Amino acid sequence: MTACFHCGETVPKGCHLTAEIAGQEQPMCCIGCQAVALFLADNDHEVFYQYRQGQLPAEQVGNKPTSWQHLDAKDVFSELTQVLDDETVQVTIKVEGMYCSACGWLLQKVLADRPGIRELRINTVTQNLQVEFNPKLIKLSEIFAQIETLGYQPMQQNSSENPADEARKDQLKKIAVAGFGMMFIMTLAVPLYSPEDFTVAPHIQRFFLMISMLIATAVYFYSGMSFVNNAIRDLRNRHLGMDVPVALSISLAYFVSIYLSFKQQGHVYFDSMTMFIFFLLLGRYVESQVKHQGMNVRESLFALIPVSAIRLNQGTSETVPLNQINKGDQLLVKAGETIPCDGVVDEGQGQVNEAILTGESQSLNKGPGDTIYAGATLQNGQLVFTTSVNNQNSFLAKLADLMELAQSKKPASLQLVDQIASYFVAGVLFLALATTIWYGMNQSDALMTALLAVLIATCPCALSLATPTALTASGVHLLRQGILVNNTDAITRLAKTDRWFFDKTGTLTEDKLSIHQQHILTDYDKNKLLQICSSLQQVSNHPIASAFQYPEILPVINAKELAGRGVSGQISDETGAAEWHMGSRHWLQSLNVAIPQIDTDSAYTQILLAKDRQVVAVFELDVPVRAGTKKLLKHLQKVQKPQAILSGDNAATVAKWATKLSIKEYHGELKAEQKINHLAAQQQAGAACVMVGDGVNDAPVLSQADVSISLKQGAHLAHSASDMIVLGKSLAPVVKALDISSKTHAIIKQNLIWSLVYNLSVTPVAMMGLLAPWMAAIGMSLSSLLVVFNSRRLLK
Repeated sequence: MTACFHCGETVPKGCHLTAEIAGQEQPMCCIGCQAVALFLADNDHEVFYQYRQGQLPAEQVGNKPTSWQHLDAKDVFSELTQVLDDETVQVTIKVEGMYCSACGWLLQKVLADRPGIRELRINTVTQNLQVEFNPKLIKLSEIFAQIETLGYQPMQQNSSENPADEARKDQLKKIAVAGFGMMFIMTLAVPLYSPEDFTVAPHIQRFFLMISMLIATAVYFYSGMSFVNNAIRDLRNRHLGMDVPVALSISLAYFVSIYLSFKQQGHVYFDSMTMFIFFLLLGRYVESQVKHQGMNVRESLFALIPVSAIRLNQGTSETVPLNQINKGDQLLVKAGETIPCDGVVDEGQGQVNEAILTGESQSLNKGPGDTIYAGATLQNGQLVFTTSVNNQNSFLAKLADLMELAQSKKPASLQLVDQIASYFVAGVLFLALATTIWYGMNQSDALMTALLAVLIATCPCALSLATPTALTASGVHLLRQGILVNNTDAITRLAKTDRWFFDKTGTLTEDKLSIHQQHILTDYDKNKLLQICSSLQQVSNHPIASAFQYPEILPVINAKELAGRGVSGQISDETGAAEWHMGSRHWLQSLNVAIPQIDTDSAYTQILLAKDRQVVAVFELDVPVRAGTKKLLKHLQKVQKPQAILSGDNAATVAKWATKLSIKEYHGELKAEQKINHLAAQQQAGAACVMVGDGVNDAPVLSQADVSISLKQGAHLAHSASDMIVLGKSLAPVVKALDISSKTHAIIKQNLIWSLVYNLSVTPVAMMGLLAPWMAAIGMSLSSLLVVFNSRRLLK
């Protein structure tokens, strides 16, 4: 009887339907199975048949996703996911068993082809997988089931059961079994290794050997199966992961020893096998603990907020768990306590320290109407506030989301290391084969010792950890200093840059401006002009808008902002509707507006207001130097990195500021495209450029720079495309970023050199049979730990 290759049902007599799968014609029982099989083959999804693991499709579909179907329930789904737009949601999944970059590559390759998945971001250091998907096309349970099918264990990041703790307990159990097994077998092996020193009858030696075999079997099938299962998963999915040579070595040691035990000749390796299972598990556990301690951004940030809050309800107060707080609840926070949620102050006064969010230690006075953020500390006073967002959408959560997003993007250097590591594993297997052939031809008893040592010692685990651990540690460190890294590749590029360019308004200067003097050229009332200016500036996030604040706003038709030029729109008043323009002198001249001669001070920023083609007022705006500006410029001069100002402001004003800040090169009255052209010209000349802007109207030129740094806070944070975002109001943390960039580059270089030197030096020693397998296991674990500890120096 012939079975259908697709569904497993018996093919009816007289049915000759087939489908070509992986180059072979396979029998089909009906047109439906044939159609599905051909669809899978035509769309390069033949790998489906490898994932079945011998089960029928109906059985797999029926059993695998069932354990995850609770994730599709409305309440659970909304708790685990974050809405991005009408069709897309985002979920962060903890993937247990994702140890190296090859694992990340496999998950990326398989999941990215699923319909409905928009984008995948993977961080193998923190084992986080961030997925953006359309829930109408693919269910959350299906994503979890697919990850599980590949051999990994997906975990709900917000699960109250904390499955990560369960995984750690399971690791410790396996380490304990391997450790006790190792000690017991070593005790039994002493008389077997030194029979001349011990009077042991042959049948007693045989008994010791059988006991050792039983203990080794328990260690292999309980403690060692994690390596074997990972290797089987990798081979089934056609890629060489780090566990392939490890699993091959322990399996060879175990099964060859079983064979020799029953044959009653030759040396067995039960002791060696249990020893390097123990050392490998212990090394991986310590590595995992060290690697995650302080490097998991979300855990580090959310550890800063309390687990409960005081909620007010109709004059009464109650302490409730934080996960029961919703948007709109009124909370009370007392002096010395940490603010649990984002919100707006209703009552009270107090000083709030937001150093953990912005890196700035100076306390801020907060009162009714002010915004406060979760994680900040109320140093004195007492505040009653209303929560403005749910905790999953808080400023702290946005920081975690952006940092995880940055860590999941693979820099070019990391992609190169991934390629090298995959070839390295293939090289390890080739060297193992060469070792087998060499010792086999010479009929040497040292074959197994050398072979096991080669497979274990030369595994490139340290190489795959060299770059991502350093980038993750430096990113976390900079976040503590008040700089959010939006692109980890920028960490290593920053110190290598040649020229620095700065926008002036809102960057070198504070983002709050004031009107120093105003020149009214018509009979308009002073307050009326301020109202018109405030109305026009409603469409702008530029710092200039902060100088025009009038409580009553007029309706503006076709209001628009032109980056680096100004704002415009139609406003109706007593004289009728008119086109109003507000911006730089250069821009108004390009609109054929007649510019009158006005005696102004070039030390101040000049903003002109025009009605139709007539200038009605000129404003001189005053602004203080931004905190940390002089410190940053002085540091750049010290390390001999030229600076320049690229500004859309009046040329004379820019010149005054350049002189004030000792910047030799400056350019004023520039449009956005002129800034881009200027930067591009420097890049074509071979200079790597940094652009520092306010992140609002400088977005085009920021994207042109090799490294972009913006100053942005609050609601605008998530919209920035800059490589680095200064969270506070001072530029001083940028100096720290330069220092960390240099240190990160040095540590990555140290890690890579150490990894390559270790692997290249230990390989010939292992091939010559001079390295015991247990020594190789210790060496491989210590090499990985050394890389992780070296990277952790960046956290200090």
